[in-house]
Amino acid sequence: MSPERCWEDLLNSITKGIVIYETIRFYNKKPFALEEHFERFLNSLSYITEEKVSFKKFEEEVYKYNSYDRVKVFGIVDGSLKIFAIGENFLTEKLDEVHIDISEVRHADPISIPPNLKSLGRPDLYLARLKKGSFYEVILLGSKGQVCEGSFSNVFFIKNNEIITPSLDSGILDGITRRYVIRMLKDLEYNVVERQVELKELFYADEIFLTHTSRGIVPVDSLGKKIFLKKELSKKLSKQFVRYINEKIR
Repeated sequence: MSPERCWEDLLNSITKGIVIYETIRFYNKKPFALEEHFERFLNSLSYITEEKVSFKKFEEEVYKYNSYDRVKVFGIVDGSLKIFAIGENFLTEKLDEVHIDISEVRHADPISIPPNLKSLGRPDLYLARLKKGSFYEVILLGSKGQVCEGSFSNVFFIKNNEIITPSLDSGILDGITRRYVIRMLKDLEYNVVERQVELKELFYADEIFLTHTSRGIVPVDSLGKKIFLKKELSKKLSKQFVRYINEKIR
């Protein structure tokens, strides 16, 4: 089959089916948390099909692109399951300042869209990204006004020597980088709290940082019109996380 026909069939499947995905970061050409990403990929699949993909197949798709900074693995369910991946480079784009805001778009209720179903074109996250303007990221609130997560990240804040992040029962994605950050913080004996978070708490925070696969820990310079003058701990944790991950994937 010609490449043109392959792409035509692929696009046809995308327009008719549901596309799930995982993004995996490479550190020194080694994938970070590959097994966890595979398990979450299977979990997303389980919502829409009984078909499975083997770890070997998933791993093969990932390693095709280990010369890149990250790889995105897609599963298209349109009658049958199709797997493909693309590699991307992004680390040449420096993050000098990170400004975020609160999205006007509300986070989907987990009763209607399971938080751990990672699919392309999810309306709430897509609209939040579409409307974020020049902000690096926007934070979505849940149906009860609780802080949930960003359109592609999890959120943490620091207050009075506590590091606080919305709990899973807030209706958020169980972010893999989030999990590892929490483990690292506990290993380093920081006081970590997972609980429901009110919006006003972010504006009274000492520091805010985001976590996501591509960048690890991202210190935040401002939320809306509030300038966070301190980023010392967030910057320190960001560097510690890179060392932490490199030790895990040796």
